[in-house]
Amino acid sequence: MDAARHEITALEQSWNDPYDRIRLQVEHRNSCLLIKAAGEIDHLTANAFRDYVISHCVTTRRIILDLQGVTFCDSSGLGGLVGIWKAATAHDRRLVLSRPSPLCHRILQRTGLDEHITISVTLHHAFARLSADQGDLKSAGSGRTPRRRVS
Repeated sequence: MDAARHEITALEQSWNDPYDRIRLQVEHRNSCLLIKAAGEIDHLTANAFRDYVISHCVTTRRIILDLQGVTFCDSSGLGGLVGIWKAATAHDRRLVLSRPSPLCHRILQRTGLDEHITISVTLHHAFARLSADQGDLKSAGSGRTPRRRVS
């Protein structure tokens, strides 16, 4: 058990943007890349956030972006999320946005992005969703994902 815990810890990375407005924790778990975001995704942080997440997406085909700790997201932040989603689908990756804060969830619904980007209300559901889709990775590169709403 300690060896497994040590392996996960060894693969964890943390990152803060230069303005210290958003923090990311990156870890590999269950053959997925889990990125936990906390803070604000706005005009000051969106580009660095997007670039950092995309740079880590080359390590695995299955990515969970946990948005539970996101306290603010403006149109630049939304653009960053769309950029991450587009990069993931362009490189045949599966992306799930997990536990979006109420603010993020409302923005995704109002813009209709929740009909294109897979959203999960729990981490458990996000891991299960990616495990179920593991055999269907060829369809992930089409740029379209079926509507998957979780209420």
